[in-house]
Amino acid sequence: MRRVIVTGANGFMGLALTRRLLAEGAEVHAFTGRNHDSLEREASGAEIHSLHGRPLEAAELVRQIKPETIFHLATVVAEPNDANGLGALLEANISLGASLLQGASQCTKPPVFVNAGSYWQFDTDGSHLPNTLYAATKQAFDELLQYHRRKYRVPAATLILYDTFGEADTRKKLWRSLLTSPAGTDFALSPGEQRIHVVHVDDVVEAFLHAASLLREEKLEGSHYSVHSLHPRSLRELVESINTAADLQLSLKWGALPYPADQKFEPYVGEPLPGWSPRVDVLDAMVRYGRNAATLQEEKAR
Repeated sequence: MRRVIVTGANGFMGLALTRRLLAEGAEVHAFTGRNHDSLEREASGAEIHSLHGRPLEAAELVRQIKPETIFHLATVVAEPNDANGLGALLEANISLGASLLQGASQCTKPPVFVNAGSYWQFDTDGSHLPNTLYAATKQAFDELLQYHRRKYRVPAATLILYDTFGEADTRKKLWRSLLTSPAGTDFALSPGEQRIHVVHVDDVVEAFLHAASLLREEKLEGSHYSVHSLHPRSLRELVESINTAADLQLSLKWGALPYPADQKFEPYVGEPLPGWSPRVDVLDAMVRYGRNAATLQEEKAR
């Protein structure tokens, strides 16, 4: 891939993908919102295009850049509390992607388009049943993507993503809280019977690159492919394993919190991406991260 666009390039997964592409010699055009500090620090070779408040300018940029591949990872997950929040969610989850597709459809040779989807869009049987406004907007954009795939022959696929983990993740995720808290910390948790797939970010990046290659070679016939772990665990099983294996010595209060509204207890698992499977053992990676965090805490305390 010589020339690519990555949206959401300042985010956790987008930044990991951008770094990988730069390392392989690609010309990376990073589309971001207002914040692009991480990109400037960690992926200085990327050309940054800030589209905050101007998502519809993406179409003209696509026509100018003429990318071979578009990786669309930009998203807003938080449920909006006001008009500004709603506007930000619609801008990232629908308007930006629609503009990218318009630009792609007007290129002499439409670029390959790999979209990040979510298992939250689906019921266990694969029927569309978004459980949040975030998931509903992701599903709405997916309909636009499939339209452009049929109408304008844009080579496109959506990768259905699950929970992700990586050592550089700064998001407010349960894993990070568990692994960086002092021994003896009380954790209030739901009963923990929901089954989850956790995939390391390096494997997710590999899935995006592999999907793009398959699309270029016209080897993907479907439109949706799952990027899931080989062995799903209940949340309770995984957290207990982390606590024991990393010797975190946390006090886990199962059942102290209710399940979130519309909790999915058995996540949808669709057709796997051909030729891809996760290689990183997530539990091992979490244990290493937890031990490193404990060592840093001990050094600071001295």
